[in-house]
Amino acid sequence: MRRPTAWVRRNPLFRTVASLCRQYLKWYGNASYKPEKNGERWLLEQLGSEGFATILDVGANVGKWTTLAARVFPAAAIYALEIVPATCERLRAATAQLPRVKALNLGLAERTGTLPIRYHPSASAHATFTEYPHGWMGGGETIDCPVTTGDELLAAHHLTSVDFLKLDIEGAEHLALRGFAHTLTERRIRFVQFEYGRVNILTRFLLKDFYELFERAGYVVGKIYPDYVDFRTYELSDEDFLGPNYLACRADEPLLSRLRGA
Repeated sequence: MRRPTAWVRRNPLFRTVASLCRQYLKWYGNASYKPEKNGERWLLEQLGSEGFATILDVGANVGKWTTLAARVFPAAAIYALEIVPATCERLRAATAQLPRVKALNLGLAERTGTLPIRYHPSASAHATFTEYPHGWMGGGETIDCPVTTGDELLAAHHLTSVDFLKLDIEGAEHLALRGFAHTLTERRIRFVQFEYGRVNILTRFLLKDFYELFERAGYVVGKIYPDYVDFRTYELSDEDFLGPNYLACRADEPLLSRLRGA
């Protein structure tokens, strides 16, 4: 087998083969951000019979996931948090006909105050506190947005527990989880869906750190696939930054076998 010399790496045929291999690995690793294809919809439908009472959609953007959750759990109170004011207005318009959805112009972090968010109206889903190199980054704006901790949010709304917490906040997931320190320690959140991907290179909060945070609180972690969740022990090879979504739940969760596809 020829080694990857300069000639090999510059050869158009080998470059095409390498590109196809990378595309295959992305497909095999479920690097899709479309809820109807990547397992997010499947997961909600698997949990639909559980009669959830409280759902938090943190990083709700314009309400696509919130609307899906409201259909699957029509009796649940859904708190949809969107940190950017202009995007939150779009969220409120999109969920105006869903009486059990409460849209809040608020973000979650490890402390209460404000967080500078880089934002461009043409890419509202990618608003972030990081310096992720989006193409619009030089032409957007930075907004000081309000944040609170998860523990304080639950106390303010008199919530003693959360059935499902969804975090899609472009690299700030670890900040939000730290703000749920007491709630997680007391295991008052049943399921947590969170994103992990390239942005974690910038935050330096790796998949290993997510595993350790949840395992200390008595949770297990698995990657979400189109028709199952791969709950397993962390390995260094899992640090691939492919994304998108992982699920954490209490180690004694009765639905573990079903979600594993067993």
